[in-house]
Amino acid sequence: MAASSPGALDAWILATAPRAVAYARSLLRDPHQAEDVVQDCYCRLLAKADTYDLPRDGLKLLFRSITNVCINAKTRRRTMFRLVHSDDDDSPDDPIDTTALPPDALLMGRELEKFVADGLAKLPEAQRAALELRVLGHTQQEVAEILGVTATHAGVLIFRARKSLTAFLGPYLQSEAPP
Repeated sequence: MAASSPGALDAWILATAPRAVAYARSLLRDPHQAEDVVQDCYCRLLAKADTYDLPRDGLKLLFRSITNVCINAKTRRRTMFRLVHSDDDDSPDDPIDTTALPPDALLMGRELEKFVADGLAKLPEAQRAALELRVLGHTQQEVAEILGVTATHAGVLIFRARKSLTAFLGPYLQSEAPP
């Protein structure tokens, strides 16, 4: 195959990087490790840019490699937690500007965010990856290709993830319903 021009590769990286980092961050729950994983995956793909047509097929290859690296990283690392949030952490936990929200809406939003994060953390890796890819806008066929499963199995993973998350969030969401 013909190698892509450097300009086309630059444009492809700029277009795909935010989604790739968001996906890795959703799987790893660590912004710094997610950026490292994405950078490593880009380096590996760019090293084989003469083999692949990255502007056409690179997104699927990128997400598949991110998925594999994240699953490998999660199985190798021991569970760690932070007791204190660092103020000099330059990446905010909440990417939404909440300064315009009233305090009660801000509190409820954070509470719901915590419940969703807890629910996602309880999902098996394959289900969480499938659901995160679907939320990022990938079709069921693309999710299947990225995860290396059949389209039917990708649909099952997404369905089960949604069902489990709905069941987990049910008590929280029903407690908010007006009497």
